[in-house]
Parts: sequence; structure tokens; C-alpha cells
Amino acid sequence: MTFEEMQVDFIRSRPRVPSLPITGAIVYSAIAMLSLAVAPTHRNFVLFLGFWTIMPVGALVMKLRGERAAPNPTNPLFRLAALARVMVLSTWAIHIPVWICAPDLFPLTVGIAFALHWVVLTWSMGNPVGLIHLGMRIVFVLTAWHLCPGNRVGAVALVVAATYLISAIQLDRIHRAAAAVP
Repeated sequence: MTFEEMQVDFIRSRPRVPSLPITGAIVYSAIAMLSLAVAPTHRNFVLFLGFWTIMPVGALVMKLRGERAAPNPTNPLFRLAALARVMVLSTWAIHIPVWICAPDLFPLTVGIAFALHWVVLTWSMGNPVGLIHLGMRIVFVLTAWHLCPGNRVGAVALVVAATYLISAIQLDRIHRAAAAVP
């Protein structure tokens, strides 16, 4: 398989909108809403727990949508995407000390760092969607964090959810375009 064929396979092997961006929008919206209901001292814990619910909720959303979880084993781009997620998970080595030593910064680091793997998605798809997602996350998260010091977790979670929705629309358009090419 040529690299271009791998990229087309990577796009076509996924549904029009993969379940994980949909799940991200759902979970981060829930975090934003829960941040309004809990004491300010517990908001970082809500963000922490919410982050770790993404994979099980994503698995449920995948099942409900009939999305297959098994990627094409002959296409190394799927392995690269999985390794990029491992890379991003390793940033918890930064987030936990930030949470302990500078808790106001915790939503900022979580909100931005977990978009880093989208850069690999850009390369794997041959489309700038991942760079656009990362750029939006950086701008939106920094803006929300600065403008809403009273509930930074809620504000950051809300803009992360919005970013996922925008990226889901972009991914749908990319998939439609790839499906139209013979």
C-alpha cells in the first residue's frame, strides 16, 4: 500500500464522524454543567473524573453507532494514531503536579495537552483538520481560562466541547469527500 492509499484507507475505515469526537463533546459538556453544581474546590476533580470517562463512554457510543473498533492491521497509520494517544496520556505526569501545586492551571493544561495527538491525525489523514483542532483548542481554552476565573473548569470544558463539535463537522466533510473519490 502506498502512503496515499494508507491515508485514504485511514479515512474510509472510520465512519463519517468517529465516535470519540462525539464523545468528547458529550463528556466535556457534562463536565461544564457539573462544574456549576459542585463546590469550586471540587471542580478539578470533576474534570479529572470526566476525562477518564471518555474511553468507556466512547466505547458505548461506538457500540450504539455500530462503529467497529478494530482498525486495519495492515495500515500502520492506525498504530501511529494509537501511539499518539499513549503519548498524550503520558502528559498526566505534568497534570497531576500542576493540580497539586497550581490548581488554577489544571484546566488549562488538560484543555490544551489532550489535543496534541490531533497533529498526528493531520498527518495520517493528509488534511489540516488536526492542526485546526489544536489551534482552536489553544485559542479557545486560553481565552476561556482568562475570561472566566470564577469557573475555569466549566469555561474550559465548554470550549473544548465546542471544539469537538466543530471538528466533528469537519471530519464528516472530509469523509464525504473521500467517499466520493473512486
